[in-house]
Amino acid sequence: MNKLQATLAALLLSAGALWAAPLPVQPLSQPSARLQHLVGELPPVGMSADFKKLGVQLSAVRTAPPLELQAQSADYTLYYPSDLDRRSTEEAPFAGRWPGVHLNLPLKVQPSYINYLFISDQPERVQDNRLREPAAAPGSPQPEPGATGIYARSPIPKGSTTRVLVDHTNGTKRPLRFDLVWIPDAPGFLSVKKRSLSVHQDSVAAGSRAFSDQAEIVVEPRRELIPDQATVLVSQLLKPEDTVVLHEEFYSSSAGQLAAMISEPAAEAAGNVAALDATPVLHSIMWKEEEDRLGKFIDKNQDPTRWNRIKESYQHARGHFASPDRNAEIDYAVTSWDEAAYPLRAYSKFESIPGVDSTVKTGLTGATAVTDNRGKYGARVGLRWNLKALPPGCKEMAVVCLNRGATFGGRHWVSDGRRTVSEIYHQSGRSPGLLTKNQACTLWRGPVSAGDQLQMWTEPMANTSVQLWYLLVPIPPAPAPVAPPT
Repeated sequence: MNKLQATLAALLLSAGALWAAPLPVQPLSQPSARLQHLVGELPPVGMSADFKKLGVQLSAVRTAPPLELQAQSADYTLYYPSDLDRRSTEEAPFAGRWPGVHLNLPLKVQPSYINYLFISDQPERVQDNRLREPAAAPGSPQPEPGATGIYARSPIPKGSTTRVLVDHTNGTKRPLRFDLVWIPDAPGFLSVKKRSLSVHQDSVAAGSRAFSDQAEIVVEPRRELIPDQATVLVSQLLKPEDTVVLHEEFYSSSAGQLAAMISEPAAEAAGNVAALDATPVLHSIMWKEEEDRLGKFIDKNQDPTRWNRIKESYQHARGHFASPDRNAEIDYAVTSWDEAAYPLRAYSKFESIPGVDSTVKTGLTGATAVTDNRGKYGARVGLRWNLKALPPGCKEMAVVCLNRGATFGGRHWVSDGRRTVSEIYHQSGRSPGLLTKNQACTLWRGPVSAGDQLQMWTEPMANTSVQLWYLLVPIPPAPAPVAPPT
C-alpha cells in the first residue's frame, strides 16, 4: 500500500467511526407526577369524578403565585384572578399574568340555519302579585299586580328560522293557559320544524324531558299566513305548580310579531297586533329589586365587580337574540412536558349572548332595552382548539369539563372532525346524570397530531345552566418496555 492509499484508508476508517458514534441527544422533558396522576384518574368518556380525585383545585387570588411555587405543588391548583367578572385573561390587564388559564374567551357568530332565538323566561314564576306594565296608551292606569299578560314579545324579520325556548311555572292556585302566537305582517306561510313540550310539577324534569325530545323532527303541513291574523303555535293548560318547558323551531316567509302569553283558561288568545298592544306586559325583574336572592349566587365581598354589574341586570332572559349560536377559538401550542410550559390548560367561554327585549323601553327616546342571556339558554355555543404543537411523543388528548358552580344539565358534543366523536348528555335519569358542583367529566379522548382541530359544542338544559371550565389534557406516551436482562 502506497502513501496515498494509506491516507485514504485512514480517512475512511475515521468516517466510519464518526458515523457509528451516537449523535448528541437533547434530554426530553418528562411529564410531571401530577399530570401522570391526573391522567391515571381520568374517568372513562362520559363518566364523572370529583376534582379532588383528579388532583385538581381552583383558587381565586389577587396575584398569581410565582411559577416555581406553582410547579412544586403536588396537585394542580388552577389560579385565576379574583373579581374577574367578564374581563378576559387574554386581554389587559390580565394578559400574560395567568399562563395556562384562558377564561371568558370571546364568542363569534357561528353560521347556522337559526336566525333568531326567542326566549320567554321572565318572570319565570307566574304569580298574582307580579307587577304588570299597562298597555302603552295615553291615560293608561298605573301598573298593578296580576298574573296574566305578555311574558315576551318580539318582532321577527321575514324569511327567518326562529328557535323558541319557554320556561314558566304556574305559581298561582288556579289553572292558567300558556299561548305562543305568531301574527304575520304580510301573506305567506309558516312551517314548524321542531317542537318538544313538557309539563311537569318538577321544573327540572320538565326541562329534561323537553330537552330530550327537541331533536325529533316534526312533520306538519305548512300553515297559510293571513296578515294581522294570529296563528297559535302552542296552547297549553297549566295546573297550579305546573312548569311548562318548550323547545320549538319554525320558519316564516313573512315578518311578524311573536308573543308568549299567560291567560285565564276561558280567555281568547290575542288575535291581532291591536289585541297585543292592548295587553299588559309583565314587568321584567331586575336583580336590584331582589338583592337578598342575588346574595345566594354571588358573594359581593369576593366579587364586587360582578355583584354591581349583575345587580343592574335582568334576572332572566327574554326577548330575541340574533344569530344565537356562537363559537370561541384558541390555539394550543406546547412543545414541552415541563410544567413551566403549562401542558395542562384550562378554558371557559364568555358567559352570555346579547339580545333585545322589545317590551322594555329605556331613556327619553324609548329605545328597546338591551339584555343578555347569561346562561346561554337555547343557544349552541362551541369552543375550537387549534392544535399547533404538542409535547414530545404526545399522540392522545382528553377534553374534561369542570363544574365549579351549581348543578349542570345539558349536552356536549366533541369531535376531531375525522376519526372520533362523542356526545354526552347530563340529565337526571340517565348516565352519567347531572353534573354537580366540584365534579369533572371526561367529554372526549382520542388520538391527535399537530395541525388537528378539536371542536366542542355545548347546549345547556333549561333550569340547570352554569358556567363550566374545560381542561385540555395531553396524554403522556406510554413508557417504553424494558428489555429483559440477557
